[in-house]
Amino acid sequence: MARRSQFTVDAGAVQGNKGATVTFKALKMRQVKAYREENVGDRDMLQAHILGWVGIVDDAGNPLPNPAEDPEALGELYVQEHQALVRVFLQGPDGAEAKN
Repeated sequence: MARRSQFTVDAGAVQGNKGATVTFKALKMRQVKAYREENVGDRDMLQAHILGWVGIVDDAGNPLPNPAEDPEALGELYVQEHQALVRVFLQGPDGAEAKN
């Protein structure tokens, strides 16, 4: 089996939007170590690893821009939504929400 350098998760639970997905660049152990040593926060870690999303919206129901292209998009999430994204990201491609 080939290594997975990226993975997509079901993000429906993030905002309650059926069919929402988020694609992440996989996190390597050396990156975890560096993030800890540099006190990198969850927001910056997500920013560096979200490749794209579908079905993540603002309060008016409009799609939020891809955070890989617009770093401010993550700032539009509620804290609970952000925490849900961190959780599915850290579970990785074998977590309960994994789609591939």
